[in-house]
Amino acid sequence: MMRPEVVNYLRENLPKFPVEALRRQLAEEGVSDVDFEHCLAEALRGPKTVPASKKPKPAGKAAKLMLVAGLALIVGVGLYALSQKPSEPPAPDPSTSAPSSGESGYVGSHGWVVRLPKDYVGVSQFKDDDKAVEIVHFCKRGTDPTNFLNDGLFGEMGIVRLTIAPSDFPANPTGAANLANAVARRITSRGEKYVMKNIQIGTLVGVQVNVQSPFPRIEAYVLGQNDLYFFYAGQEDEIWRDIVLSLRDAHSEN
Repeated sequence: MMRPEVVNYLRENLPKFPVEALRRQLAEEGVSDVDFEHCLAEALRGPKTVPASKKPKPAGKAAKLMLVAGLALIVGVGLYALSQKPSEPPAPDPSTSAPSSGESGYVGSHGWVVRLPKDYVGVSQFKDDDKAVEIVHFCKRGTDPTNFLNDGLFGEMGIVRLTIAPSDFPANPTGAANLANAVARRITSRGEKYVMKNIQIGTLVGVQVNVQSPFPRIEAYVLGQNDLYFFYAGQEDEIWRDIVLSLRDAHSEN
């Protein structure tokens, strides 16, 4: 259920506190997880100016929270990512990265959200002038961005790449099946050995591929309402799971 006072409170506090901290705090105040997701999706559509006299006052427990965190950006890939080996974008400007001193949230330009591990940042760039295809590298703070050009280093350095692009697949079981077939055909055509499984992240469906040889890596393709999210890393570990399994798409939460 949409709760205007919760939406306004989230719009005011998302820039200050991590998403999960706000979720826990509001749960203590009686806001269910379903209501929180609906209100979060609405809040991420864009903040609206609220007169100071009408801003809801945070509950007593919320006022005592002393948290340090930041929100930033991230998300997915379309059929473009299925038609070729993940591209090697030019080194992005490190000034686009978002600082992180602890676990924090990262909000993407299209309204998606992921949770970042401690001391991780997201470095974002667009592949096209229309800003339809976005690439975000999640890495340890201080990582040299030239390392993004060599995906063979991703496993060793704990880098996870996310490509977000318009999806050619509907966000339903049929779309997920067609996506899985397209991914399988692409990898099989290269003669690679792999294991594939269906995944569900919140309300989102997709497939995860563990490529075993000749170039070990892990990939995940997740269907949003409008976009396809393509995650790529050197290995499946806690960093991978923290980022990938925390994905939320505001357009799919309604």
